[in-house]
Amino acid sequence: MGAPGRPVGGRLRARALNLLRYHRTGLFILAVLTGLTAGAGAVVFRVGIDLWTRVLTGTTDYTRALGASTGVLSALGPWFLVAAPVISGLLVGPLMQRLGATSTGHGVSGVIWSARRSDGTMAPGSAAAGVLAAALTIGGGGSVGPEGPIAELGASTATVFGRRLGLPRRSARLLAAAGAAAGIAAAFNTPLAGAFFALEVILMDFTVDAFAFVVLACVASTVLSHHLLGTTLSLSLPALDLHGDAQLVWVALLGLVGGAVGVGFSRSRYLVGDLLGAVGDRLRLPAWLRPGVGGVLVGALLLAVPEVYGESSAVLDRALDGGYSTAVLLGLTAAKLLATSVTLGVGMAGGVFAPSLCIGATLGAAFGTALAPDRPEAAAVFGVIGMGAVFSGAARAPITGTVLIIEMTGQYGLLLPLMLAVALATTMSRFLTRTTIYTEELRRRGDDIEDPLHTTLIGRANARSIMHQPPALLPVTASLVEAADVLRAAGVPRLPVVAPVVGGGRPNAPAGAASGAVWRGCVSAVAVAEARSRADREAPRQVGELPLDRVRVSGDDDAGHVLETLIESHLEAVPVTEPLPGSDGELRLIGWVSQEDMVRRLYRQQRRALEAAEQRTSFGSRTQAWLRRRRAR
Repeated sequence: MGAPGRPVGGRLRARALNLLRYHRTGLFILAVLTGLTAGAGAVVFRVGIDLWTRVLTGTTDYTRALGASTGVLSALGPWFLVAAPVISGLLVGPLMQRLGATSTGHGVSGVIWSARRSDGTMAPGSAAAGVLAAALTIGGGGSVGPEGPIAELGASTATVFGRRLGLPRRSARLLAAAGAAAGIAAAFNTPLAGAFFALEVILMDFTVDAFAFVVLACVASTVLSHHLLGTTLSLSLPALDLHGDAQLVWVALLGLVGGAVGVGFSRSRYLVGDLLGAVGDRLRLPAWLRPGVGGVLVGALLLAVPEVYGESSAVLDRALDGGYSTAVLLGLTAAKLLATSVTLGVGMAGGVFAPSLCIGATLGAAFGTALAPDRPEAAAVFGVIGMGAVFSGAARAPITGTVLIIEMTGQYGLLLPLMLAVALATTMSRFLTRTTIYTEELRRRGDDIEDPLHTTLIGRANARSIMHQPPALLPVTASLVEAADVLRAAGVPRLPVVAPVVGGGRPNAPAGAASGAVWRGCVSAVAVAEARSRADREAPRQVGELPLDRVRVSGDDDAGHVLETLIESHLEAVPVTEPLPGSDGELRLIGWVSQEDMVRRLYRQQRRALEAAEQRTSFGSRTQAWLRRRRAR
């Protein structure tokens, strides 16, 4: 029987919710459900891309056929290459303005911010809008990939579960990363690479719990994708071999060049976006119209180089088959890089994952063709290695880069040279820039996700952001008796002394109100007591006549300097000041920072860590806890 006033069904429901919220078994169930949902979303996304591409071009991959359109735009002849991105842009702009607004940001960058800085929440509505916009963009010729929107959609499916169940913050973050990984795994048929992408790029967390979460989600999504879309490799190639360790020298060179090209791709993506954004501002184009107008520029690129239409899957295949000369391959590398930058720069939606692979394949194939023109397989060997090198240079994810290429191609014989190229590409990328193609977007928003100080107790906070009002203020004209009373009432050993601003201000500001009065210094209760005990005629009568200390920090000083000041001065608190406008070196009091503030921050961080630790239970630990409680009775 249930407890009085609580039916058995209610108790069972509460236990089920508790299982899903706080126990590994329940959370693993949620990971599988998230993976299945994300996998279904990836399948629908792929069908949508193929459908819109077929409507506009008459085929599901225009780069396989090239030539004139056999779809609804066939009457336009070659000019359909301009009309397709314009039509898509005119649909994408209003769609994203009406439904795509989100505070977290879109794509992989948005998922990174949500999983590392926020609570793992991604708005499902804006994610769905982003997926639809990306399907329109890719099908309309935009040179982008599907991974950004599908990662966002996967994370948003986790948000639905997290909101309904009230998951703890850490569990919600892990589930969001698992959803993003599941989407990528299903989109590229790479379950292990999807898992490592979540661990290495999104979470930067290689704990057992995180690994189990994302792997379960990736397996679930990939199994569903296999049932619905098939199990073929993304790239079907014959068995490849490097033919001797002496070739590793050329592999190393390609790794370094690929890393530099990956960084160049990242920089081009944002520089072109800045340039086109400035042009749009100058022309006063509304945000919803910019993708449509920018579609003209995308179409002009397609007219010049139709091979950069959409994901360019067939172009990648032909490059690895040795179907292009070295000069053409280098031209395709530059064209794909520019086309992706322009597509994203005009406001269309999509990811950079797939384009980086195509850029790497054409670069590597050009390298192999130039190095061994008499060996047709050299284009494939170095093209596969180039894919990993450029991706790692852009995303700085060496484990993901290695596993991804092996899963996509099945070329396990190239594992050693691929590892070398990816490692050197990552090293080159870190040498050239601090950010990646994903974190650069966050840095531009003012959130450097890779800043080591963000993992500390206070991060990059300044004195102004952590200060509070002083417990009381002492006017310079206050008597010693009044000062002693104020110090006693405030319960602190030291208070700031202030004077009114010349020509205004309040000489007797109320206690606790740092109202912009001129700061003269700080006085201690000991100094007040000593002055009151003096009986000679020259004894001070007012606070302003006492010796005042001038230890302070400025409002813009970083938290590290505040801590240093507190430690070196051996004071329990310091005033925060800023220059008084229109004065000659005067300072005004704006706040107060105490050691207690720092301790409270430490406590809050420790409390969150303890709550996370309490969730890391196992069947064995729960059994032992139950036995201990039984013995205690």
